[in-house]
Amino acid sequence: MKMIQLKQVLRNKRFLLFTIFVPVIWYVFISNVQKGVLPNIVFGIAVFIGIIGNSLATFSKRIATNIEFYSFESRFTRYAVKDYLLDQMIVQLALNTLIFMAVLAFAVSFFNLHVTTSLVVQFLLLTVMGIYFSIIGFVLGVRVDAKTLDTISFPAIILAAMTIIPFASLGADGGFIGAVSKIQMIFPGYYYSEIVTAISSGNPVDSKDVLLFLIVFILNIIPLYLIVPRVKEIEGR
Repeated sequence: MKMIQLKQVLRNKRFLLFTIFVPVIWYVFISNVQKGVLPNIVFGIAVFIGIIGNSLATFSKRIATNIEFYSFESRFTRYAVKDYLLDQMIVQLALNTLIFMAVLAFAVSFFNLHVTTSLVVQFLLLTVMGIYFSIIGFVLGVRVDAKTLDTISFPAIILAAMTIIPFASLGADGGFIGAVSKIQMIFPGYYYSEIVTAISSGNPVDSKDVLLFLIVFILNIIPLYLIVPRVKEIEGR
């Protein structure tokens, strides 16, 4: 079942657009506009955009399209909606790994990005963030109909990207940007950026950032998991 779902996604032009083509374009854009930014930061932003697009555009639309079938199936089997969520997380992990490898291959081939051990750490952190955004996408899929998702997916991607772009590292500062940076601190992407910046700069990672990354991730995930609706709530949609 998981392999069938994976093949269906890979044939989807929406997936190729939002999660492969767009992050590569962002990588090229940021690399040329922000010359002084650490290469790993640029790479991380580009992969993040792909993961967000996969989770909030492609994945949420797929869930919204299929959830009624799995809701109906769960009435006659022990396969609950939250079991469906866990299975989909495995598919998402595979897809997010593909996004990481696709952008990495492009960056190494055309921008001479050096493959180092820090990229392994970055991959692990991005994997955690992929789970985070995939759960958000799943909740959107079971709560919002497919037509509405077509309308709100792009604004949702922009808002999600705003939570992880390290404006301070990009040289942006000021009253509004400072306020945005404060808001970012309630999302795990902020601490991801801090950790990756430290690693890329050759500085020791602040243990507080690692701890806050894990704490904020858990605190964000718990309410999202709890609001995944029961079958009887989905049937009323």
